[in-house]
Amino acid sequence: MKQIHRDHEGRTSGPLYKKQDLILLAAVLAVSCLLFFFWRLVLSAPAARANVSVDGQTVLQLDLSEDRVLTVDGWNGGTNTITVKDGAVSVTEASCPDHVCIRTGAISRAGETIVCLPNRLVITVIQDGG
Repeated sequence: MKQIHRDHEGRTSGPLYKKQDLILLAAVLAVSCLLFFFWRLVLSAPAARANVSVDGQTVLQLDLSEDRVLTVDGWNGGTNTITVKDGAVSVTEASCPDHVCIRTGAISRAGETIVCLPNRLVITVIQDGG
């Protein structure tokens, strides 16, 4: 018969985790990592185009395979300089005060966005054919 030791508050002593608990935790983490990398590498493949909209209206579509620099007039006289380089798009200059759009950096995967709220500019990378 196995003897159980209890402390003065009635709690049992012994290992906090059993071997099976650790194996289950490792398996869940491994599956989570595999699913993340599958989504990141396969389902979110680099896209071919980006939509640029100002105040909710699409003003142009960019082909991410063609390097170029252009300036887009935003809402209320604001401007954003958009750079397409090496299959990615970024905002490199902006008339907005906070420059969050610049700090977002380059985006290249379907579903990623750059937003400049003061200029009401939104750049969304879209999957080729969609």
